[in-house]
Amino acid sequence: MTGPTTPQEHAAASLDQADALADVTKRVDPSQKLSPAELAVLDAVAPMDPNVPSVKVTRIAKAEAGYRESGTNHTKYGRWYGADGQEWCDVFVSWVFHEVGQLAAIGGKHKYVPDHLTWFKNHHRFYRRGAAGGGPREGCIIFFDLNGHDGEDHIGIVTSYDDTYVYTVEGNRSDQVERLKYSRSSHLIWGYGHPAWDY
Repeated sequence: MTGPTTPQEHAAASLDQADALADVTKRVDPSQKLSPAELAVLDAVAPMDPNVPSVKVTRIAKAEAGYRESGTNHTKYGRWYGADGQEWCDVFVSWVFHEVGQLAAIGGKHKYVPDHLTWFKNHHRFYRRGAAGGGPREGCIIFFDLNGHDGEDHIGIVTSYDDTYVYTVEGNRSDQVERLKYSRSSHLIWGYGHPAWDY
C-alpha cells in the first residue's frame, strides 16, 4: 500500500491523522512538554508518504528533540549557519529545512525571527492565528509571542495538530530542542508561515 502522492491526498490524510491525535491527553495551556505517553501516541500514528516534503521536515525535526546546547547558545545548528553562540530558534528551523532540501521553501537561511516573518508576509504565506485558511499544517512554521510584547520573538515547526492542540518542535527552548503542545487558541501563537514546498 502506498501513501498519498498529491498535495490534496496528503491534506486529506492529515485530517485522518488529526482525528487519531484527538485522543491524546488534554492539559492546560500555554505550552507543555509532552509526556512519554503522549509522545508514544503521537509517534504511533501511521506516517504519511515519507517523500512528501512536510513529512521529511517533521521527521528530521522530531529526531532532534533532546539535543542540548553547550555553553551559551553553542550548537551544531549555529556552527552550520556560521552564527554559533547566538540565539538559535530560527537557525534550528533553517537547518531542518536545509537537511531535507527545502530551504528555499522558507526563504533561505534565517537567524532573526522578525526577518523570517517578513519573508512570509512579503510572499503572502503568513496567516495570523485564527485567520481563515491559515491554520496549522504539518511542517509549517509557527511564530510565537512568548514575551507578551505583541510581536513575534520565537519560532518552531508544526509536527501535527488536532481540533484542540498544535504540536511543535522548537529549538532553543530551555536551551534545547523540545517537543511541545499548545492550545490552538493560545495567545502565545502569533501565526503560521506556510512553506512554498518544492515537490
